[in-house]
Amino acid sequence: MSDIPWGPLLITVAVVGGIIVLGLLFALWRKYRMIRSAETPLPAKVAFWGSIAYTVLPIDLLPDPILFDDIGVLLGALTYITTTARKVRRGKESRPG
Repeated sequence: MSDIPWGPLLITVAVVGGIIVLGLLFALWRKYRMIRSAETPLPAKVAFWGSIAYTVLPIDLLPDPILFDDIGVLLGALTYITTTARKVRRGKESRPG
């Protein structure tokens, strides 16, 4: 048999995974509040809801126990929404009046 202490290792992985999931949920909540604004462009709203749908629906690029594709889609959408919101904000600040 192997001498790897599986119990503490699995607990550590579960705790780290839980922290990552909580961080993603917090980021999603903040972006949800952001996309509700009328100033948010439609593509950012579509990216948000599309990433949520991809994560929830059972169709995946990788098998279900591997959540890397779901997390990657969520992170990509969150990055896109943040970038878009910054551009919109800069555009508003540069306008006179």
